[in-house]
Amino acid sequence: MRSSLVLLLVFGRLVLFAGCGDNRGARATPDARVNADAKVTADAKVFLDAPPNVGDGIAEAKAAADGTVSLAISGVTVTYVKPLVVGASATNDPAGFTIQSAKTGPALFVAVDPSTLTPALVKGDVVDFTITTLATVGGQKRATAISGVTRTAQGADVTALATDVTTATDLVTALSSYDSKVLSFTGTFDDDVGTSGAMFSKFTLDTTGITGNTALQFRIPTTLVTTQTMTVACVVAATAVPMGRFNAIAEIQAFSASDFTLTCKPVARKAVAGSATSLAVTFSRTIDPTSITADASQFHVTGLTLSAPVVLGMTVTLTTTAQTAQAPYTLTVDPGIKDAQMNVSTATATTTFTGYAAPASVRINELNANITGGCDLVELRVTNAGQLGSFKLDERDATVYTFPADFLVAKNDFVLVHFNSASVTCNPGGATTETAINGQLAATYAGNVDTAYDYWIADTGITSTDNVITLLDPTGAIADVVFLDDATPSEGMATATAASAAGAANAWLPAQATYTSAEFSNAAVKNLGGTGTAQAGTSIQRVNDVDTNAAVDWTTGAGVASTWGALNAGQAVIP
Repeated sequence: MRSSLVLLLVFGRLVLFAGCGDNRGARATPDARVNADAKVTADAKVFLDAPPNVGDGIAEAKAAADGTVSLAISGVTVTYVKPLVVGASATNDPAGFTIQSAKTGPALFVAVDPSTLTPALVKGDVVDFTITTLATVGGQKRATAISGVTRTAQGADVTALATDVTTATDLVTALSSYDSKVLSFTGTFDDDVGTSGAMFSKFTLDTTGITGNTALQFRIPTTLVTTQTMTVACVVAATAVPMGRFNAIAEIQAFSASDFTLTCKPVARKAVAGSATSLAVTFSRTIDPTSITADASQFHVTGLTLSAPVVLGMTVTLTTTAQTAQAPYTLTVDPGIKDAQMNVSTATATTTFTGYAAPASVRINELNANITGGCDLVELRVTNAGQLGSFKLDERDATVYTFPADFLVAKNDFVLVHFNSASVTCNPGGATTETAINGQLAATYAGNVDTAYDYWIADTGITSTDNVITLLDPTGAIADVVFLDDATPSEGMATATAASAAGAANAWLPAQATYTSAEFSNAAVKNLGGTGTAQAGTSIQRVNDVDTNAAVDWTTGAGVASTWGALNAGQAVIP
């Protein structure tokens, strides 16, 4: 191997170096701008072809057991500073920062608020410290306590450490290798917004490399969804944002509007017949009224004539010729429609709907959230015949099931919603949703009730501590609701959100725009977690044929023997 002598002039001093080879094995960290407090080190320069994790300590930390440790971390860059989101879980979503020293990783989340350290750390700092405590939360290894923080440089180019994953196909299957790394990507929101823990929302993310995988998500504080008008079909692009995880779910995260850019186009998401001569078309974004032609010529339904469009927010309501009740129709929407930000739809959209039938009157009649294995049940009772199609059953602030659009029910029918349909314990016969009462007899399909429509849904069970179960009609109005509590004032954010919506709509008493934990507990039906652990055990039941929207309509304590598919004590057949 050849040796060489190198003369360098550094800050006016002549320095002599002797070396062997090409120095490709040297440890590398990001470019840094030197400040008055920082020393100049060779670590302040990135060599992108350098081997990862040469002496930085991250891999050793990720491999170490949880608990008290003493692990040196050296020459790593602070790649992202995660703020504390007000109202979020301090356990799942603490303030902290991610560290990394090579583009290929590994990386680590430090669950310590950088503003509380000395010095207070910011993105681009190059630092040394010692990890004193490790923990794993939701499958993610974290440093939860550190000491001896030393900043050796500032202003590192974090983008040089970011991996573009737009075409990557392994973000979910190889999640551990991406965890806590900073990533760049372009993708499209594949679905409507959903909840992702207290104060957080998520969208399923489609990229060039991965489509239709609900385990790949873009996760943001819920406030950003509103302020940035984030909706399905938006294209999002981000540079150097962190990958988080919740067990097997890959969560690309952003915490500020400056982290990403959005390009959104209005897309027709659904159409619902509001009457026999009207059709409401809901778009993904607020529509510019001037982009809708007065003759409704951008909208087409075979067999119907459309006219007189009226725009209100995200909805365009059209007058139609007489619809055939429950007949299937397909709506086609031409491109060229604009949203309020003047983004223009560029593709033809189609959505289906059924001809109008008056909605049924339905009440939540009985439930059990405590059955072993998540085999929980909610029973609905029909008090007036009509369409149950497109009604939604919500638990807390999330929809767990939407009834099929062509579902018609008769007065005095019962509909039994079975949770955890994929479980052999809950559904040993492999029953599917019935299209007629007695369609799948209990003798063959254990769990079914022969006097009710049996609807099997994928949701894995009802939370049995505090809850709000809501039934919404096709317009989104509350058809019925029940507040449920386990006698402990400990309501979570999702429960509080659902309770507030019901109180504001005067759907539960006392009707309040907001409820404290104590107020919710006082208003709710008690002992949600105290019912029987089997389908034949006790349940919480409605005790009358009237609905006063209050806890007095329901059994108290641990409930009484279940009556699935039959009238409860205190009820009679409706003439």
